[in-house]
Amino acid sequence: MQKFIVFFSLALCISPISSQAQTNQGSAITPLPFQLFLPQNEADPKRVDAIKNNALLVFLHGSGERGSDNNAQLKHGAEFFKRMAQDHSTVVLVPQCPEDLSWHNGFSKITKSGRTYRYPKRLKTNRVLDILEKLIDSVVIAQNIDKAKIKIGGLSMGGMGTLELLRRRPEYYQRAFVICGGGHKALARQIGQTPIWFFHGDKDQVVLPKYAQKLYRKLKRKGIETKWTLYPGVDHNSWDLAFEEQELIPWLTR
Repeated sequence: MQKFIVFFSLALCISPISSQAQTNQGSAITPLPFQLFLPQNEADPKRVDAIKNNALLVFLHGSGERGSDNNAQLKHGAEFFKRMAQDHSTVVLVPQCPEDLSWHNGFSKITKSGRTYRYPKRLKTNRVLDILEKLIDSVVIAQNIDKAKIKIGGLSMGGMGTLELLRRRPEYYQRAFVICGGGHKALARQIGQTPIWFFHGDKDQVVLPKYAQKLYRKLKRKGIETKWTLYPGVDHNSWDLAFEEQELIPWLTR
């Protein structure tokens, strides 16, 4: 039987709150460090405004930021998270995936023609996503989140994990964005009607853009609101441009 424990810091400050969730299954304990960015009270910037914490953004980092330091997951997007919290009354949850686990169940291999990915057609079990979903549920309760205003996004491995979470809870998330990620095209009939914005570099050799593009086209044909942004001459670091997109925050906060 799984035992789930969440530890929340009581410190209320401008910087993100650091803590961790963990599951205890038998003798194995899997920690899940996380950071929370919270909106501030306009009258008193030193105080978090609980009344306005009515939206949530969950962000999943890439494979290079895995670990247990509860800091590496902020390598990309920290300023974006701060803007969401301070200017748009959004709680931002940024968990850190353990080194030996993954946000998704796909795998890649190197062939003569380059790197290829294999994504599962159907939903598979994923221990770290089990923990993450319990953490999300805890944050929703603790921060008085409006369940109609829960958004999700991620880059690379986190983009793939974003698609997995959409498949696990169809239409639980109001909007989603996927940066240099991908998934099986069967996801188009498994994730409900959640609008998704895909970002990719056309020179990406780590996660080829074709995987996301095929899924985007499938979603488009099904009449689901979706957007596709392809950056010419950009390799795997398309997150640098995606986080600077002027329309991303307005699109997320509709």
